[in-house]
Amino acid sequence: MISSYKAAQLHMEKARDKAKGRPMKGSGWRLFQEGDMYVVRVWGDEIGLFLPDNTFQFSPNGAMARRTAPTLSATMHRSLPFAWARVGDKMYRVEHRANLDGEGWRWDWMRQPTNAPLVYPGLTFDLTTGKCLNPKPDAAFKPEVDPERRKVWLAALRAWKRQVKVAARLGVFDPLMAANRANPPCWYDRPDWRDEIYLDILYTAIKDGRCDTDLLRMFVDGRITQYTSPLTSMEMFEEVERVVAVSSAALRKRFGVLVERK
Repeated sequence: MISSYKAAQLHMEKARDKAKGRPMKGSGWRLFQEGDMYVVRVWGDEIGLFLPDNTFQFSPNGAMARRTAPTLSATMHRSLPFAWARVGDKMYRVEHRANLDGEGWRWDWMRQPTNAPLVYPGLTFDLTTGKCLNPKPDAAFKPEVDPERRKVWLAALRAWKRQVKVAARLGVFDPLMAANRANPPCWYDRPDWRDEIYLDILYTAIKDGRCDTDLLRMFVDGRITQYTSPLTSMEMFEEVERVVAVSSAALRKRFGVLVERK
């Protein structure tokens, strides 16, 4: 583990090729030198900087951190003196080990009460004391709600759900589920509603009031597998409601309901 600026210097002195950096502990972790700073990267993404005043400055915002979040939460304690945990959609807390009781690296450290700050580009810790130098209050990360856009979102969502529910009552899902059973798609062709591409498709469908067979087939293909017990059309409607609920924050941002604070 590299816990100070001096330790980063010593680590880089043994690098065979400084331009290529030097591996740290944990798969994907690598240290590079840029001038008098030492840059930590995970799978190519910049995580933070060791600075000459013996501070560590985090680089990612929540959206960027999401790409490497499993690695950060599982192995950060092996390379850096910090613990990392997800606390919401693209929201993460980080804390210096000096401020944690016992085994601060454990995955469940966030179960204890904590004042750990939320991560944002520029969040800085003093590596000597472990103190965070510039935490922001949690309220600074909560998006503002546009009341007029919220009305548009709710009206469009209610109208779209009514269409899907009518289709389910008419049994439109039944032949789609039968076709899926007869010719199941490969796992890599199954829709993942967390993916930006499919979120855009769902947003456009709700906005335009579209409830066609191709869209309903996506919900079926995303839910039905060879291990799934037979479902009714109304149970598929419940699955659609579940997908929308899980994707609510992303959809509301697309509708302009949630506005990021400046």
